[in-house]
Amino acid sequence: MLYIALLLVLMLFVLGILIWLRKIQFDAVHRNFLDLVDHYGGRVIRDGFAIRPKFSGFVDDRRISISISSERKTNKNPRRFYISIYLQAPAKINFTIMSNAWINLRQENKGSKRIIKQIMDKQYSIEVSSRNLLKNLDVFQIEKVVNQMHPFAYVLVSRKGLILERLSDNLIADTEYEKLNPLLKALQSLTSLPLKGEVS
Repeated sequence: MLYIALLLVLMLFVLGILIWLRKIQFDAVHRNFLDLVDHYGGRVIRDGFAIRPKFSGFVDDRRISISISSERKTNKNPRRFYISIYLQAPAKINFTIMSNAWINLRQENKGSKRIIKQIMDKQYSIEVSSRNLLKNLDVFQIEKVVNQMHPFAYVLVSRKGLILERLSDNLIADTEYEKLNPLLKALQSLTSLPLKGEVS
């Protein structure tokens, strides 16, 4: 009985340490998001002791939100954290840009019927639903923007806005203003890229 009680106390102690370390990490991310507030306005939303903070504000009158998400740990893959960015800026065409390394990591089915165009020495793929859409995209200009945003898992570009997910091995470093600001600028430019034949 004493052995079980000691084991329970030890488990609670370890759990407490893990929660405390998680809180310290999210406190640092919270401070980084406050730097974004200083530059862009907006606010940081946090609902509890060890809850992930979220930034909500505007960049050039476009609503933006930045949050932390994660995938559950499995037998094959460790727990992975993502920096998720939503920018309310409509694009002219719906398309997705995906990291090929991320696709392989997730072991996704490549038998999709959607149209794929490899870019940046096959580091990324542009995916569209038809060849006509691909013909309208200025792939050269997209590559230039992707180079500024690299590395990221995927970015969904649509008429409703953009959603970007970036894998992070260090949430504290990756949410610093110096890292996020160029990413936000690149996302903005991605929505305003001209189509082929258009004058920018």
